[in-house]
Amino acid sequence: MSRASPGHLYARLAYAARRRGSARSVYGPENTLSRRGLLTRADRRARELAGLGLQPGDPVALSLGNTAELLVLLLACSKLGAVAVPLDPARGERLVRHTAGRLPLRAVVRRPRGHEAVAPDYGDGYRFASRRRLPGSLLMLDVLHPPAPVAARWPDQPDAELVVAARGIDGTARDIVRTAEHLQAVGEAAAHALCLRAGARLVCAQPLVVPCFFDVVLLGWLASEAQLVMTEGSAVDAVLPLSSRHEDLVVVDTAHELLCLARTLTATGTTRRLQPVVPQAFVPDHIVKILGQSIQRPPRQLLRLEELGLLAHRVLERGATFEPAAGVRLRSGAAMQTGGHEVLIDTTQAAPGLPPIPATEPGSVADPPWRHCGYAGRFSRDGRLSEILGRDDGLLHIEGRRACLDHVEEVLLSHRRLTWVQALPQTDPDGEGWLAVEYRATGQTPVDDLEDHAIGQLPPFMVPRRFERQPG
Repeated sequence: MSRASPGHLYARLAYAARRRGSARSVYGPENTLSRRGLLTRADRRARELAGLGLQPGDPVALSLGNTAELLVLLLACSKLGAVAVPLDPARGERLVRHTAGRLPLRAVVRRPRGHEAVAPDYGDGYRFASRRRLPGSLLMLDVLHPPAPVAARWPDQPDAELVVAARGIDGTARDIVRTAEHLQAVGEAAAHALCLRAGARLVCAQPLVVPCFFDVVLLGWLASEAQLVMTEGSAVDAVLPLSSRHEDLVVVDTAHELLCLARTLTATGTTRRLQPVVPQAFVPDHIVKILGQSIQRPPRQLLRLEELGLLAHRVLERGATFEPAAGVRLRSGAAMQTGGHEVLIDTTQAAPGLPPIPATEPGSVADPPWRHCGYAGRFSRDGRLSEILGRDDGLLHIEGRRACLDHVEEVLLSHRRLTWVQALPQTDPDGEGWLAVEYRATGQTPVDDLEDHAIGQLPPFMVPRRFERQPG
């Protein structure tokens, strides 16, 4: 039923269970489980999947929230040898359908909405083998026969264990294939960056299937002896109920949610030694200062590359240099438009992409074994990375989603009167990003329909809030 040598996720947890026994390890909204309890459930799910005809190498989509069942199914796929494809359930059936068009999904596990009984449409050519509820849960399992054209695009990946969706600069959807080696490198780097010790509680209320949180939280927990607190919604609701005896709390969240947590802690008079972690490369200084007023420890910031997984560094503090994780080398590359030079990376965390990553994009090979990362930085005389200046690929986060400045400018330039456009990222007092636009236009009359043009052509979160006409 399972491979002679189970995948990294299952083998890692089995090793931890032998060392730590039945100590509690995962606290979820529904139950609390030990490592041994997770393994027992994973063994049962692996037998069920094998009984339905799933085999090693079969891609299995997991469209689940932050529940223990997500961990159980990840471990079950790892033991069986199937390739887990975690998906964000908040993005609905559309994401599952798009994924099914790129990967030959052999099974999809999801939580139906309400009394939903009609099978979803996975796209042309997909046929159902069976559809049933997983025993002891509300989850629905669809076993599928993928169409031959999609199956033909899935290369033989004997060591693949996980596929993570990513999106390139040009908007092309890519699937990053991770092997046991990649997972181990990312997990150890995350555990090292967070200084996760035995007894620490790792808390995250954001969707754990999103790569930036999956890498830091799930893989970091798996590579350490910390305890994982899984919840959904707000960091405030996750942290406040925890016992004050647990002083070593590591909270991974967005800058906005950490600000809300800091203000709530101040208002309630609660004093906790929290370690806030923001899984992004840069947080504005004023946000760091606000966090520091209510949370004793300065926030850790992780230099993150979606295409490479997590490149974990020590906390970025004023005047401090980056300390690369074990097995990671950095050096200076070509000069970049944002100033400084590109940070080139040599790391075992690099994973292949489908389709392959185009040259010069983050993740692609610059000069073997060095890869492009898309970040500009400054290096000291001894070759150590001393400052990160930002990304040079026009990508940024707005409302938790990736936006491309070049795309915004291209859409606005399609307006009949605009001759020049520059999109400028801004940050509000709560740390949320938004866009302003400077532009030049023909004629002397006001361009009254520019905002309507943007609303009609761009997703709502990418529509600029401010338009400023420049002379010329």
